[in-house]
Amino acid sequence: KLSDIKFKAVIIGAIVDNAGTLLLMTFLAAALVSTGLSEDEVMGRMKSTSGLLLGLIVGLSCTVLGGYFAGKMAGRAEVLHGVLVAVLGMVVSLIFRESGTPLWFDIAGFAGMIPAGMAGGSLAQKHRAGKQNSP
Repeated sequence: KLSDIKFKAVIIGAIVDNAGTLLLMTFLAAALVSTGLSEDEVMGRMKSTSGLLLGLIVGLSCTVLGGYFAGKMAGRAEVLHGVLVAVLGMVVSLIFRESGTPLWFDIAGFAGMIPAGMAGGSLAQKHRAGKQNSP
C-alpha cells in the first residue's frame, strides 16, 4: 500500500546504495593507482570485462545494502522499500550513465537491480521477524 511507504527510508536507502557504490569504486580505483598504475591504465582496467563485472557486483551489493537499510528503517513493507530503492537507483544510473559501456553490462545491471533491492528488503523483513520471535 502507498500508505506503508516511508519516503525518508527510501531516500536514505538510495543514498546508501549510490554513495556506497561510488565510495567502493573510488576506493578500488585509488588502490590500483597506489600500485603505480597510471590513471589511464586504471580506467582501462575498470572498463575491461573483469572491471565491469567487479563494478556490477559492487553496485548490486550496495543495492542489497540500500534495500536492507530502507526496509529496516521503515519497519514494514520491507521488500517494497527495497524495490523503491532499486527503482531510484535505476533512475540515478540512467542520469549518470556513461556512454560506451557494453550492452551486456547495462542489461545485467538493470535486470539485477530490482531483485537486489528485493533481497535487501527481504533480509530486513527476516531480521524484524527474527527479533519478534525471540524471547
